[in-house]
Amino acid sequence: MSSRFLFSFSALLLFSCAGEKNTDEKKAEEKPFQQEVILIDDSRPELDAFAVSVLEKMKICSAIDTVITLPPCEADYFRLFQYQHGRGFKSGFIVEMIPGMFGTPVHQLVIIKEMEGQFGIVNQYLGRLIEMRTTETGFNDLLIGYLDPDVGLVTIRHEWQGQKYDPVDVEEINNHFVKPEMKDSVNAIFLSAFSAGY
Repeated sequence: MSSRFLFSFSALLLFSCAGEKNTDEKKAEEKPFQQEVILIDDSRPELDAFAVSVLEKMKICSAIDTVITLPPCEADYFRLFQYQHGRGFKSGFIVEMIPGMFGTPVHQLVIIKEMEGQFGIVNQYLGRLIEMRTTETGFNDLLIGYLDPDVGLVTIRHEWQGQKYDPVDVEEINNHFVKPEMKDSVNAIFLSAFSAGY
């Protein structure tokens, strides 16, 4: 009786230790999230064909030369960016337009998202994309630069908030980082009165 109990106890202990080892190995294999920073340069690559078909359906541009009411779907006028890391254009994308498009004197950003088989605009900003940062949510943070007539270039970080992007932090003014002790007051000035998009 006692030898059977000792055998059962030893087997249970061995099984428990093996389970702990597997758990420890899994923890060792899990790597912490490494954020990737994507700097946006001035290149104008050829536009993705799928994204162009979406832009045509949304009447943002036209691939047909004879349509004069819309700008041509060409890299001279538009740039496209993926804001969902590793998802491609079929889940949504950012469209950057050159100044002068649709009556705006500055760069314009439109964020398009696929929702239940349809594409729609979830954000529109009068600014220029400067940088993207990958996040654990899969939606990149966006750094967008806005020209303020009184201050100059104001760079604001935008985070995905479930259905759309929201401005959350002023990071730079005229290419100088905002000092930590100034963050609250600078954010209160620019974010509370944010009027460069939705």
